[in-house]
Amino acid sequence: MDYLQTLGQVLREIRIAQGLSREDCSEVLNRDHLAKIEQGRLALTVIKFKALSEFLGISQSLILFAVEARLSGQKLEEYAVHNDLHLKEHIATGKLSSELYEDALRGVRGKRAADTRESILRLQAEGTPKFVIVRKLGVSRSTVDRYWKK
Repeated sequence: MDYLQTLGQVLREIRIAQGLSREDCSEVLNRDHLAKIEQGRLALTVIKFKALSEFLGISQSLILFAVEARLSGQKLEEYAVHNDLHLKEHIATGKLSSELYEDALRGVRGKRAADTRESILRLQAEGTPKFVIVRKLGVSRSTVDRYWKK
């Protein structure tokens, strides 16, 4: 099974386990739409996925967790142990955090811009001429001019 088929199957199993028909879910998705999703023939938008998961009373992350476990051929318990190790690793390396990472709002270019600005100001404070900074940092003259303190 591919990803969409597996996701559809997991959603179908959750719905059936709760004794719900497709019609019962019609306040979130119409019956035909839900049928196509459960058959893996139609992708689900994030907003519709959120609404359906709330209706079914199970978090999106747990649904996706079950899908990933199934696709990897592991039992949920085994996959949970494996994922817990990865989660701790990603937290330790800073890839995942429960706190907002302000620099991410600016993106990679924003971070580079901040680093470039700091480098230009440091070199300026050391008395380095603009043309040397241009060559040393590999930036344009207009970039150096933009951050140069007057």
